[in-house]
Amino acid sequence: MAHRQGSLPASRRELIAILGGTAAACWVSCLVSWPLAAHAQQPSSPAVGFPSKMLRIIVPFTPGGSNDVVAREIATGLQTSLNQTAVVENKPGGGGNIAYSYVAKSPPDGHIMLIAPASFTMGPHLSRNPVYNPVTDFAAINLVADVPFVMVVPAALPVRTVTDFVALAKNSPDKLSFGSVGVGTPQHLGGELFKMRAGVDLVHVPFRGATAVMPDLLAGRIDMFIGAINSLLPLIRDGSLRAIAATSLKRIASLPDVPTLAEAAFPGFEVGSGVGLVAPAGTPPDVVEALNREIASIIATPGFHQRMAAIGVDVVGTTPAAYAKFISDDYAKWAKVVAAAGIKPE
Repeated sequence: MAHRQGSLPASRRELIAILGGTAAACWVSCLVSWPLAAHAQQPSSPAVGFPSKMLRIIVPFTPGGSNDVVAREIATGLQTSLNQTAVVENKPGGGGNIAYSYVAKSPPDGHIMLIAPASFTMGPHLSRNPVYNPVTDFAAINLVADVPFVMVVPAALPVRTVTDFVALAKNSPDKLSFGSVGVGTPQHLGGELFKMRAGVDLVHVPFRGATAVMPDLLAGRIDMFIGAINSLLPLIRDGSLRAIAATSLKRIASLPDVPTLAEAAFPGFEVGSGVGLVAPAGTPPDVVEALNREIASIIATPGFHQRMAAIGVDVVGTTPAAYAKFISDDYAKWAKVVAAAGIKPE
């Protein structure tokens, strides 16, 4: 088993107070669905003179993941609707900082955008010298989609529900463990939140990426993992892993019989991974609105919904103002969670 990375002496009541009663309200207020169908029917009215050159969407990860797939779908749609070349550029590394810093310092003219994942609002809280601020250095365009997270356990673990898992954890003198894809990631903080809400003491075992987690999880060397449905669904369907709860506020369409943590035991519990588009701060509002309209039309199409459903991604869609509020609220939330969990910036 991997080595536990220090203790996290957070107060259960403090973290519950931070998130227990506010998580649901945050998502309800921030993720108000943009009226996609209505926008799909409206004629395009881009800003005067925009775009005047190639559009670039920067992805902070290597090709192939859900963020990359969303980016390529949007790029294809923009190229068609705006009659301008649109490309995706992958700039992985530095926990996303390479891409975030690059876009933040780019010309604010709307021709360069960033795919912003869940870690976008977490990163600055985990660094002593953050290279960007998600609230002040970027202009929100549209929260396009969300990748639901699910809590899974090895098939051999004798639990079938969250209640079973909590009972086993409380009665395990050697302590159960949970894996993550690294300290300070959504998977890690989701596990920490679960510990606090459930009143259990689990050992955190960080790995270098989701691929590295799987062998230990499947072999039962770690006992629980909260991760993205699109990578876990095949293992759930073949019986290698057992899904015991969704961490979204609504059930996952591909796992309709699996309850959410909120309905099973912990009201307001929510951990997910939003996928949005932002531009450098200072991008003209009319350009931001034009991009929002075009993206709203793209994601309203049945084909887009079908392709997203095939990889386990939920289509969202927001106004720029709603997405800006989501970014601001999420940034503030993670600051409190990181502090309450005792995670030290590096």
